[in-house]
Amino acid sequence: MVDEHIFPKLAEDVIKAINLKSGDAVFISGGSHQQKFLEEIGIAVARRGGQPFISAVSNDYQKRLLEACTIEQLQRTPKIIMGVAKSMDAYVIVEPFSDPSIKSLFRDKLQARSEGSFPIMQVIYGKPGKRWLYMGWATDGMAAMYDVPPYVLEKLVIGGLTIDYDRLKKDCEHVMGILTDARWVHATDPHGTDFRLNIEDRRLNPDDGVLSPEKEAIGDLGGNLPAGEVFVAPVETQGEGIIYCPLTVDDLTRATIIKGARLVFKDGTLQPEVCTADVNEDVLRDTLYKMVNLDMDKYGAPNALKVAELGIGLNPVIDRAIGYILTDEKIGGSVHVAFGRSDMYGGNVQSNMHWDFVTAPDITLEVEYRDGKRKLLMKDGKLL
Repeated sequence: MVDEHIFPKLAEDVIKAINLKSGDAVFISGGSHQQKFLEEIGIAVARRGGQPFISAVSNDYQKRLLEACTIEQLQRTPKIIMGVAKSMDAYVIVEPFSDPSIKSLFRDKLQARSEGSFPIMQVIYGKPGKRWLYMGWATDGMAAMYDVPPYVLEKLVIGGLTIDYDRLKKDCEHVMGILTDARWVHATDPHGTDFRLNIEDRRLNPDDGVLSPEKEAIGDLGGNLPAGEVFVAPVETQGEGIIYCPLTVDDLTRATIIKGARLVFKDGTLQPEVCTADVNEDVLRDTLYKMVNLDMDKYGAPNALKVAELGIGLNPVIDRAIGYILTDEKIGGSVHVAFGRSDMYGGNVQSNMHWDFVTAPDITLEVEYRDGKRKLLMKDGKLL
């Protein structure tokens, strides 16, 4: 589906996104349908003195493996992957399922796998952590799951990858300039979104597609491709309101679409008992409660419900929500709020969950500064 002629350019973007250094051991993971592209990344790593290692399996194998394994097996931490995680310097994962819809059949097993993978996630995303990149992809199976024509998915993902990164960097700097010294942000839209978050003294993070030495120095080690947002971990114990999210996908399986979600939070904490959705409300709540149970087991607290992120979408190509969070959260003119883990980029919460809820792209966002002055950052989805 993706034109092979752009593989070398995309591989170069991956190199920039992990700030590859000579001698780096790089674990490259994905699906067998991406074998040629994964190999292109491996060659790009080798040409710069790195040590690539590729792991790629088919969609059918992943389905059969989930069918074959028991809950108890999946709850065990995979020894080999733990060894790889400890040994590698950087981790690149390209969207591994050619048809993610199969994951909706294995909710309990995926919860068990999340539990088993927890120690590995701590090695990669904890402190000191590893450099990492999660990269989107486009397949016919993904397009079918998100109920869009293949060319639309390719435009959002591949088009969102092949942008003017210099322009994106300037847009990120502009937004960060307005948010500097901010205390509160207040978001509203015509669909019911109305919330406030406190971001005072919290680190501002530009997702501009490049892992710079400056980012590494402050512990900002990871990113996404497509890129295109500025994000911050709000104060976890403050903030309240309602977020209307037209489309999302459940965080447990990333395979069931939830439509018309209305998220209510207070004192920085999501209130799942009053959260609703027009489609798959039961999946929304079940996923939240499952993640809370995992966190209670690991941390003794329902950390999945804590506010984790305020993000402002800036990708100039991505213009519509389809439920694929990796692209939805980059929509220019949208805002997203996540709940769960935030310690990777300036917050204080560890969790098995990090679930983004993206607003409609006609948001108005007002910034309130420490001196009481106010300024509009966005008006009806337009960056000011």
